[in-house]
Amino acid sequence: MSVSRRTVVAGAVGLAAAAGALAYEGWRLFGRHYPPTPYDDLLTLLSDRAAARQLGAAFISEHPNFNAATAARALRQHIGKQPLQSALAAEIARSQVTEAGHWVLPQTLVGLCALAAKA
Repeated sequence: MSVSRRTVVAGAVGLAAAAGALAYEGWRLFGRHYPPTPYDDLLTLLSDRAAARQLGAAFISEHPNFNAATAARALRQHIGKQPLQSALAAEIARSQVTEAGHWVLPQTLVGLCALAAKA
């Protein structure tokens, strides 16, 4: 029983393709999964939702009148189609910051964190 070079090469290419697909899409399979919310378009901008919830809870404890729906609407308008980093950099340049949990952060980031705490 002999194996042809063509079979070995085809198998190696198939294995490499499967490894590449797993590396590229693996985060969807093995990453954190959260229950769906009406604010998922905004919450996907956060890299660590658990940490964001903690910071957001600190902000909400100091601002109990926080309204998630109003904040989400304002965040969608403010961020628009620009990358989050651009929106945050512009806020820092304009000194549009607020305090949450003894941290001074851009208002948009604090709003996203508070939204994560409410969702």
